[in-house]
Amino acid sequence: MFSLLKFKEAARTTSVSTDVQRTAIPEGTTLEQLGAELRQLYANENTDHHRMGEIYNHIVDKKLAEKAGYKDARDYFSQQFADLSQSVLSMYGAVAAEFSEPVARRFGVTCLYLLLGYTEAAGLEPHRAEPGPTLIDVPDEKGHVTSKPFGQCSMEEMRRALRGKRKPASSKPLPPEVEARAERYAEAVAQRFPQGKGTRVKVVVRNEKGKAVMDFKGVPEDQLELLAEALLAKPPSAPPVS
Repeated sequence: MFSLLKFKEAARTTSVSTDVQRTAIPEGTTLEQLGAELRQLYANENTDHHRMGEIYNHIVDKKLAEKAGYKDARDYFSQQFADLSQSVLSMYGAVAAEFSEPVARRFGVTCLYLLLGYTEAAGLEPHRAEPGPTLIDVPDEKGHVTSKPFGQCSMEEMRRALRGKRKPASSKPLPPEVEARAERYAEAVAQRFPQGKGTRVKVVVRNEKGKAVMDFKGVPEDQLELLAEALLAKPPSAPPVS
């Protein structure tokens, strides 16, 4: 099965001057047009993950799937793009909502997504125009922490830094399957409240005395039904391993 995770991230050394500034998706663009472009992008193993995120966000924000007769955007993607991972699309959408295309090409979508998780866990605001100097506390294998600029961190270092900021309340780690299921519920909620669109819902998964506990912050009172839908729905399947 084709997986978006097989795409190669654009080189982190790509010059910003070579990036093409893309205009916003025009109002009135149909679901069929967006779906065709998205299908062409991943069929050609295109590395323009930021554009995929823009398309995903537009379909979700404009409720194009619902207007076309689908239950929601998830229902549309599961039917029309069976090989597209919902978690990967959500990652692309989160990065596209926060960072420009040149920034995404320069640092890579995956690292920027990890940066968003790190800054949220650390209580920081990411510098959207120039995230490179953001200091990241990177623990080594022995737990010793070194502060490094984000622009100098590898993907593995960002993963370790994020894990370090998500300190458990219990010294006993959660079982991998429990942590993975909680993270997938968090992704399902995040998809219903895209970042950068006026509503900033934060979902934090933490270890509380050996149990996975989820905190939801910033849910508007008039949108509680969206949270309920996410929690009552079957949790999304685990994304393929990169």
